[in-house]
Amino acid sequence: MKSAATGSVPLLVISFFAGMWTTGVYYNYYREAASEGIPEPQRKWRHSEAQIRRQQGLDIWARRNHSYHDVTKVLYNRLPKCGSNTMKVLIRELKNRNRFQFFEDKEYGMKALPEKLLRQFVQMVDKLPRPSIYEKHIYYVDFQTFGKQQPTYINLVRDPLERRISGYYYMRFGRIEGNQKEKRTEEERAQTFDDCVLNNMWECDEFGPKTFTMTQFFCGQESICMEPSQMAVERAKENIRRHYAVVGVLEEFSSFLKVLEVVMPQFFRGAHDTWRETESKQMEHQKTAIKIPPSEKSREIMRQRLHVDYQVYDFIKERFHMQKTQLGIKD
Repeated sequence: MKSAATGSVPLLVISFFAGMWTTGVYYNYYREAASEGIPEPQRKWRHSEAQIRRQQGLDIWARRNHSYHDVTKVLYNRLPKCGSNTMKVLIRELKNRNRFQFFEDKEYGMKALPEKLLRQFVQMVDKLPRPSIYEKHIYYVDFQTFGKQQPTYINLVRDPLERRISGYYYMRFGRIEGNQKEKRTEEERAQTFDDCVLNNMWECDEFGPKTFTMTQFFCGQESICMEPSQMAVERAKENIRRHYAVVGVLEEFSSFLKVLEVVMPQFFRGAHDTWRETESKQMEHQKTAIKIPPSEKSREIMRQRLHVDYQVYDFIKERFHMQKTQLGIKD
């Protein structure tokens, strides 16, 4: 009896300190969340996500050991003004060489789809022949909720501020290659990005729809993705971790192609060299025709207004850099 009682002491001590540690973790977590003004439901979401992160670390591959060589269907839900037209040109060059089909969606729309259209979209993509890449400006879609196999996602992002500046002037002047229809009135075309930011116009409004476009693209079609929030940010991160083989950054486009070549050679073998061959002919034509550099004051204000997208962008950059490091790829 004596030895049994003695043997139970260490267990009680361990349990005591484990309980104290857990209490401390919860206390610090909720104190931090409360200081940030995060509502209770979002605190619970963040706590659940934080637990996963502590257990698994930052998942840099949607599949363990980045094994994507058996992938036969890729969905590129391309984010506007992030080099996606250059990517389309490149994929067209690669499709015959690497023997896959490339389907380009002709409808330009970035809003969430009603369930009927969403179901039709899922069924259409599911029936596409393999191997194939399908591209569309569309928020992330969870195929499994419709009982279909999830395609492997890829995407390419850009510094949120630079993306907004490019998009602002593109909607006024189009690309250098021309043949763009006028998208704004003459009065609107005369307004600079500085005018937009400093006068808090709708395209640069702090609470406007364009301040979290990147987050929406990765968050998806659900209601929590329709408004900027920490919940939308965390859902976007979770989707990236679980479903995106690679999300590159435009500022490191060369490395993005190198990573794709290693991870999915069945689609992207020769991508980097092909891009080098076509870069001089294509890149200049893809640029926005007129862009007036904004002031540093406007840049600082707009960076703050884009704080939701910057959380997602910083997460993507960290993940992409870890992928590059693991694969031994340098710029």
